[in-house]
Amino acid sequence: MSEPVNWRQRAEEALGRTDIMVLATVDADSGAWTSPVQFQRGDSFELSFLSHPGTRHGRNIGRDPQVAVAIYSWPGPAGGNLGLQITGRAQPQGDGSGEWQRFVIHASEVWCFDSRIDHERHRVGIGQHQATK
Repeated sequence: MSEPVNWRQRAEEALGRTDIMVLATVDADSGAWTSPVQFQRGDSFELSFLSHPGTRHGRNIGRDPQVAVAIYSWPGPAGGNLGLQITGRAQPQGDGSGEWQRFVIHASEVWCFDSRIDHERHRVGIGQHQATK
């Protein structure tokens, strides 16, 4: 029998392979808007990014903080593909009066896929929990 897969460790590997994510926000008419943004990672899958105040995604977050994120590294690790799907809430930091606005995403769900292991998504524990297969 093979060792259980530490999906949190795989998710951390995915975060370390790139600093670009696709951010999805919700427009006022309930439509989706996606934006590629450069991110920095924090603890427990907290992600932050900078954007100009008044961007479409920034206005969307101001109205509805629910977001989704996709992170995919290209090229992937040898022999497969590795990526994340994250949902959470984004919060602007500061008053947004400068040239740049920082937003912080607090993850509520993290899903990882690693085709070196299988072709399924696996939920990753946030905080103290470790998800395994």
